Amino acid sequence: MKAYNIGIIGFGGFGKFLFHAWNQLDHVRVVAIADKNPAAFADIKGVNCFTDWKELVASLDIELVAIVTDPSTHREIAEACMSAGKHVLIEKPLAINTVDAREIIKTRDRTGVVAAIDFIMRFNPLLKAIQSLTQTGIFGKLRRADIENYAQDEQLPPEHWFWQRDRSGGILIEHAVHFIDLIHFIAPSPHLVVNGLKHNRDAGHEDQIIANVLYESGLTATHYHSFARPGFFESTSIKLSYDLADIELQGWIPLVAKINVLVNGRSKELLFANPLFECLQVEAIKDVNDQSRPAGWGPSDIKQTEQSMGIYSGGIRYEVDEQLSGRFVLHQTKQQVYVACVQSSLLDIIQKIDEPAHHLTATLESGLCSLEVAELATISARSNT
Repeated sequence: MKAYNIGIIGFGGFGKFLFHAWNQLDHVRVVAIADKNPAAFADIKGVNCFTDWKELVASLDIELVAIVTDPSTHREIAEACMSAGKHVLIEKPLAINTVDAREIIKTRDRTGVVAAIDFIMRFNPLLKAIQSLTQTGIFGKLRRADIENYAQDEQLPPEHWFWQRDRSGGILIEHAVHFIDLIHFIAPSPHLVVNGLKHNRDAGHEDQIIANVLYESGLTATHYHSFARPGFFESTSIKLSYDLADIELQGWIPLVAKINVLVNGRSKELLFANPLFECLQVEAIKDVNDQSRPAGWGPSDIKQTEQSMGIYSGGIRYEVDEQLSGRFVLHQTKQQVYVACVQSSLLDIIQKIDEPAHHLTATLESGLCSLEVAELATISARSNT
């Protein structure tokens, strides 16, 4: 395999993380870094360092550039890199608004380079397993997604660019696109209606926001994101409700997913074939009490027999005979999974360069799609105050 020379523009916390993760890979060399603050790379040796990103782009030996700057700069830097013949990996969000995002895509098409967005959650094996099984249809339709993200603001002083709308776009655009895209990855469907609500702690700090989304498939998703609590309470929960399954994950890099699911022979076989799945309990449907009605409610008008275990959800009849509870588990640390995800994101774009027929896991179009939802919800939220 050919060795690739990589440049990183933006050397804050995440840029440094990429640098150390990618330097562990074979056939990849981070040869240049750009950051306007020279103190950011003061301890880095053996790498060309620039305070002007345009000098990095002009370097002839760099083939691929990771753009890890604030969202308002993504369009200018991405277009300069692609026009110089560099492949690009753009940190989320793709841009600060959909107008700029579409222009980035146009530049990619014009220059013919390979370009991707760094949606690392798509590379988490746990989420890939859920996405793959969702696509088989064994869980039935995904009806509801509920994401709650409580982040701390202790490392975001009042003057930080995160709070500046013209640089970050706000929480949904800068941050929530990861989770909006995750729903699009698991159960893709065009959005029909998007609205939002928000809270401002003061005139300059929009610190809590909600996006509600209705999709063509019938799925409704709610994204609540807060940067308003102490780090002690920092948490992320993701709940997915299907016709035949409930799945719950904790953490933005989840290591475990709990599942309660109704199965038949085929779906049970598919579940047990997944190497991440661990079954904790199995019960025959005929032995499971439906506790949705209180005692004394009276008999249902619908007759059920042991030979016909039909379950109705959303007007669809499903044939099932057992209820399973279990979990999908990654037997790794959060750090190990995080490193593997950012490595896989880079290797995916390199594979596309080497093999043009390869389908990118995180395309610019996926970045545009999540940004559209985030932008619509942000506009709605700001118009409601």
